[in-house]
Amino acid sequence: MATDELLLELAEKEICSLRFYTWTEPTVSLGYFQSSSLITNSETLKVLPWVRRTTGGEALVHHHELTYALGMPLKIAGHKSTVWQEKIHLVIREALSNLGVIQSEINLPEQRNDPGKLLCFHHHAPQDLTINRNKILGSAQRKRKTGIIQHGGILLAQSKYTPSLPGILELTGIRLDAEILRLEIIKVWGHSLDWVFNESDWTREEKERIMVLENARFGNAAWNTKR
Repeated sequence: MATDELLLELAEKEICSLRFYTWTEPTVSLGYFQSSSLITNSETLKVLPWVRRTTGGEALVHHHELTYALGMPLKIAGHKSTVWQEKIHLVIREALSNLGVIQSEINLPEQRNDPGKLLCFHHHAPQDLTINRNKILGSAQRKRKTGIIQHGGILLAQSKYTPSLPGILELTGIRLDAEILRLEIIKVWGHSLDWVFNESDWTREEKERIMVLENARFGNAAWNTKR
């Protein structure tokens, strides 16, 4: 989460960054503005480690998932938040289709909210990616004066901690490898949006900044529970 925050800081310096990652263990992430009491009051979720995201939105259980984070200067992203959600979801839909997942569709007309449900994937909004009305991709954002970060998770398979949320495996029978999917998304992204990617490691200064953010915020219990 500290690394995602760095992407937002880089965006404010007019640098675009795209990051993909997976999770070493099932983990809950709360949206930036959510109350930490949501975790302690949930019998299912309180047994899991948890973090607070830079982005807004609702709680997620990250388990069998490929996560992306995109940082962009606002002069590139623009001020209408849904534009890039739809653009990226269309890219990911094409990448999934290229790998055999042809049932996915953008959830343009339908909105569905399940009152009392804690998790983001129980709630559908325009631009979400769905299969048979089951959400497999949703994104959230966080804006600052000159930069924005967009963060989303692609649900590859169902977690035992969220039995009501089937993933691509359960909905299609297709078991996707996260690394193969990552590479396909990058390929489609470049073709569709005319981006050129330069893969690089973090600089020493960036690694130091990530550690500062982790210690002061995302790895700090007092900061995580202040809401």
